[in-house]
Amino acid sequence: MNLRIGAFGRQEAMSAVWICAFASGCFAFDNRALFWDGNASYPEHALAAALAALLFVCAVSAIRKRGGRDLSALIGASKGKAGIAALLILSLLLSAIQPQQQFLLTLTQYVFVDAKQVSICFYLLPCITLLSVLGAETLVRTARMLLPLLCLSVLAALALNCGQARLSRLYPVPIGKPVKLLTDTATALHRAFSPLLALLCIGVGTQNVRTLKSAGTLGALFGAATVVAMLFGLSCCFSYGMLSEMPAPFYRMLVEARTENPTLRFDRVTLFLWMACSMLASAIYVYAAGVLFCKTFGVRDIRPVACLFGAICAAAILALYYDSEPTMRVLKLLYRFGWTAAVVPLPLLCMTGKERPLCGACS
Repeated sequence: MNLRIGAFGRQEAMSAVWICAFASGCFAFDNRALFWDGNASYPEHALAAALAALLFVCAVSAIRKRGGRDLSALIGASKGKAGIAALLILSLLLSAIQPQQQFLLTLTQYVFVDAKQVSICFYLLPCITLLSVLGAETLVRTARMLLPLLCLSVLAALALNCGQARLSRLYPVPIGKPVKLLTDTATALHRAFSPLLALLCIGVGTQNVRTLKSAGTLGALFGAATVVAMLFGLSCCFSYGMLSEMPAPFYRMLVEARTENPTLRFDRVTLFLWMACSMLASAIYVYAAGVLFCKTFGVRDIRPVACLFGAICAAAILALYYDSEPTMRVLKLLYRFGWTAAVVPLPLLCMTGKERPLCGACS
């Protein structure tokens, strides 16, 4: 099978999970739903990341018991494997779409004001598709090169906004509304678990199951710490009432840092660095969805599947961009219940009996 997985180590896999966690945690949420009645973004993401890491460890333990090295060992020849794979693929594609939708909104409203949405989408499609076609080894090694720049940009963004930060903007206290905290945690579970789900799909490229487990756990924890720090810094810069109405809150945070120093062009440079990281994360999700599709349905070449999924993502990004009543309803449902597509099937697979892997490449 020409799946282009290759071989990579713990550092590369951890970097890929870290960048995917950053892109999903910071640019894949609906701020109108997240901040409508207070700000519980940073504690709920920490709780969701802990639950996602626990689910990942359980899934890796089940994979080891089946004698496999990736998610195909769980799906195997189980009943309803097509439906389970379809749900997981849908979850991965949704994770690929959400950050790009946020960046499309940012570019059209703040950077390329006169550009049309279709023109910008024509740039997204070849980038995501080309990266996903290149394979897992290229993706994770690129993630390892981008990760130091990403960490520096996050530290600089937080440091430059210290002057505008006010702890009083954190009111009301997040734990004061436990129902909202639990609801937001369930919504954030999809964003926290998607990077680990992608790693499970391409886990055969790691050295062994132990490397898969350690890379995923470390990447998820470090990525969650980065996201929590960014959400906490954002919450200190703006009140929850302002955040619920902002179309691009993190870019506005960068603009606030530029306001303090007009000669500093940090906002545009950082925006495009974060956009590059998010496009890499989307390509990883598209590629992981393609690998899962190929192994489940017996397709022997990843390239046409990756091109198809990339085109679907670009079309969905453009369709969901327009602020009409049907698209608003679809987005609301996706953001609220998208976590069920990834989180619900895995415990069922872990509890089923021993299954043989679907193909020799999975074992």
